[in-house]
Amino acid sequence: MEQKLSSLIIDDEENARILLNKLLEETLLFNEIRLAQSVDAAYSELNRFEPDIIFLDIKMPGKDGFAFIQDLPQRYMMQKIVFVTAYDQYAIKAIKNQAFDYLLKPVNRKELKQCLTRFIERKSKDVDTERHLKINESHERITRIRVNTRNGTLFINPTDILFCKAEGNYTTVCTGKKHHLCSMNLGKVAELLPKNGFIRVGRSYIVNFEYITMLDRKECTIILMRDGESVTVKIPRQHLKDLDIM
Repeated sequence: MEQKLSSLIIDDEENARILLNKLLEETLLFNEIRLAQSVDAAYSELNRFEPDIIFLDIKMPGKDGFAFIQDLPQRYMMQKIVFVTAYDQYAIKAIKNQAFDYLLKPVNRKELKQCLTRFIERKSKDVDTERHLKINESHERITRIRVNTRNGTLFINPTDILFCKAEGNYTTVCTGKKHHLCSMNLGKVAELLPKNGFIRVGRSYIVNFEYITMLDRKECTIILMRDGESVTVKIPRQHLKDLDIM
């Protein structure tokens, strides 16, 4: 289900507030719309909630729309302000203030719809960008782990590990086509791995949740895939419950 938006309408004209509120409700995109008749009233609303988008009149008694945005926290700038005014001469100044959009009164349904469509598309891109930045930042924080083998020492990035399997006092670490036999038990390997992303399955396996593509409860197997290569791991039936978080 698409997430609903919240909005704040700031306009000293009651009829303008009511009309824009009605047009926004008609779009069925909003679950919360609040109204403010002045800049001071708008500040009070912002102390109680943080709207996704602000529709801001420019010419108002007391502080005008441009004065209002000067005192806003940075998180509201550019992305959340849509100027709504009867005076088209303010368009250039609105653009210079990096507003998201500019609508002329009386607000046209078609123009409002186009504005909201662009806003949702931009908001979706921003969310995707933020998600990628967080993933990249998380990967950058992960350091390689050091494991001893019969032939020396291996330095492995945990994100390359598909699974680890206990082999008595040793552990096989699978990174796809390569299987490394490490001279430490599974418990010691588990201590080296990041706390998030790896699942301990019984006493014999640790699997990387990122690469699990299928769990076959009938065959008691899981399939892990990375870079087009798949690996099938047999799991004891009594330990399938360890994978119930999937």
